[in-house]
Amino acid sequence: MGNESRFDGKAAVYDAARPGYAPALMAHLASEEGFAAGTRVADVGSGTGRFSEQLLELGCIVEAVEPNDQMRAVAEARLGERAGFSSTAGSAERTGLADASVDRVCAAQAFHWMDPQAFRRECRRILRPGGAVALVWNFRDPASPLVRASAAVCARHCPGFAGFSGGMDFDGDAVARFFEGAYRTVSFPHDLAYDRKGFVGRMLSASYAPDRDDPAHAAYAADFERLFDEHAQASVLVLPNSTVAYIGEVA
Repeated sequence: MGNESRFDGKAAVYDAARPGYAPALMAHLASEEGFAAGTRVADVGSGTGRFSEQLLELGCIVEAVEPNDQMRAVAEARLGERAGFSSTAGSAERTGLADASVDRVCAAQAFHWMDPQAFRRECRRILRPGGAVALVWNFRDPASPLVRASAAVCARHCPGFAGFSGGMDFDGDAVARFFEGAYRTVSFPHDLAYDRKGFVGRMLSASYAPDRDDPAHAAYAADFERLFDEHAQASVLVLPNSTVAYIGEVA
């Protein structure tokens, strides 16, 4: 399955259930990493525009790049009238943006779907001198019993499940190979609180989640309903999470 169709049929639930990123990260990007008002940022793999919206709130000029038509349409419907927002149907490897046209590039919850070296070359092409890249994720706490139980449900029902965030080995050198030099890591606590609908929707928004016409869909959703009942307190489930960013130059 190509990345342009990976989230077909999931745009609405993705937009409704996916969380934003830690406000503390956004403050750090603005004050320490050059994501200030007027900065032109390419948000590559922008999905339904969750991170794009937070960049707009910083005053950035956002060039959203998303290959999936359905995901991009949701972002354009919600953000299309916002000053500073534009959207294109490019990919990480071929953004369609002009040479040396942006000050920063970011990929939020998306780098694990990309060809790292092709994306690196594209970043070098579109960035202005002195530009930098930020790779951002919301990371579940792997020590959490809830997170471990969630992974077990995904493994049981989803043949395409290789681990959260595409099974990327963040303890290995995938990020180091991308930057080919120094980069910095920042991490901010960002636990996520869900009601029942939000938690089940979050798990149904995953690329590997069974579609509604898949025989495994009902059992998959039911298992997450059960996990909610087991772990929620006062009808709220808290998922231990941090927002992490890897930031550096690719010159």
